Amino acid sequence: MSGFNNKRIFLICVAALLVVAAVISCALILRGETSREGEGSESSGLLIPPGYLLVHDIYEGERLVPEFDLPQNRYSLEKFQESDGVVTYQDGKAVLGVDVSEHQENIDWDQVSEAGVEFAMLRLGHRGYTEGLLYVDEAFEQNFEGATAAGLDVGVYFFSQAVTEEEAEKEAEFVLETLGSRELAYPVVFDWERPFPSEELSAEDLRAYACTGDEVSRFAVAFCERIKKAGKTPMVYFNKTMAYDMLDLSLWKDYDFWYAEYQPAPSLYYHFRMWQFTDSATVPGIGTVDMNICFTPY
Repeated sequence: MSGFNNKRIFLICVAALLVVAAVISCALILRGETSREGEGSESSGLLIPPGYLLVHDIYEGERLVPEFDLPQNRYSLEKFQESDGVVTYQDGKAVLGVDVSEHQENIDWDQVSEAGVEFAMLRLGHRGYTEGLLYVDEAFEQNFEGATAAGLDVGVYFFSQAVTEEEAEKEAEFVLETLGSRELAYPVVFDWERPFPSEELSAEDLRAYACTGDEVSRFAVAFCERIKKAGKTPMVYFNKTMAYDMLDLSLWKDYDFWYAEYQPAPSLYYHFRMWQFTDSATVPGIGTVDMNICFTPY
């Protein structure tokens, strides 16, 4: 009789375990369906809200990023190499470039070319922080002539402080008028950066200080569409904080990205074509300068 009871108890335990396993399986299935439906899910103890992804960042570890319908960053970390502050990407295609403005003053472009730099992004102009007037960069003409004469491929960028879509479109018109009949190998870039208050200028003095990410995202579209209509290649410039905490990158899926992150390798989850990896490289003929990699040359 004791043997019979033991066997009975054993069978009851097995049945109970099967029931528990079935309940757990159902719970997991339901949780997965909830996650796919956008109600939020939990992974590694972190609640994932709708519209976000949990990703592994090479510098921050696990973190949430906005979910956009955009290609992912597939660059291989093993192919990034650094020497004397200059990062290269060893895939046989990527090229090095600089971006410059009047702040670099007089540049010896022949020396820049001999140092292995293959392209230059020139600041064509900017909008003022306070009064909002449009200006041509004081060194643009000489930089364009010098860089092209030295054999470098050239693109331009405009430092925007637009506060409406109409202003952004006018900035694009200003760029096109300044370029005239000049041809560009590289894109025309919309570069909007939030101004920071200082002792000289308060937040109230900075006309673009209160712009939201949604607004700036639309400003870029207005600028880029006008550039595209003129037959030139538009591009947008941003950094990691702007990408994850401010902008709606989904509005820019038709444009190339120029991404800024001063690290040994870029960590953005989404794909970008050009990467600004430092603002303190030393290049013969210039001195201290921003430096970039274009992974797929134009």
